[in-house]
Amino acid sequence: MRVPGAASSAFAFLTRRVSRQTVAVAALVSVGYVLGATDLLDLNRSSAQAPDILDVDDAMQQVDVSDEAAKQIQAVNEYLTSAMETLRAEGKYVPATEDMNPYLVLSGGGNAIDDLERGTGVDPLTFAGLYAGRAVREVEDELRRDEQGRLYYKNNLVRMYSVDRLQKRDESHKAILEKRVLP
Repeated sequence: MRVPGAASSAFAFLTRRVSRQTVAVAALVSVGYVLGATDLLDLNRSSAQAPDILDVDDAMQQVDVSDEAAKQIQAVNEYLTSAMETLRAEGKYVPATEDMNPYLVLSGGGNAIDDLERGTGVDPLTFAGLYAGRAVREVEDELRRDEQGRLYYKNNLVRMYSVDRLQKRDESHKAILEKRVLP
């Protein structure tokens, strides 16, 4: 037994449902097209690359610290250099860059060259130093850049430590600060 009008109401329900789905799909496709066409989600760009327009003020910025702050920074640098030399003598500090690496020193040392060899990532200051062209000779000979400016060491992309490894380094730093030492 058919109820007149039941078929027409079912058909009307289906067309409304199909219309809503069609509108939703069309909206998603449109949003995707706009995002792709405007490069708002440009996944090919690495955040380690230089911006398209360099900030001239950054390059010419002078250091503006008071004499007192400069003295304190210089004193801290002397202490860090001493700690670095102690770690190096103990075989716990092997940098991949020319400058002292306070990150490695303050977290108890590290072997940045070994990190590069394994391809598991380097600490943030080594990463910055390598991109800034401050690599030690043995590392510099094995570095190259691709067409996008990314840095490779022995054909492995130079990456920064994982978040987990950064957190473990931070824990090491805190443990060193809390360590009780004999006078």
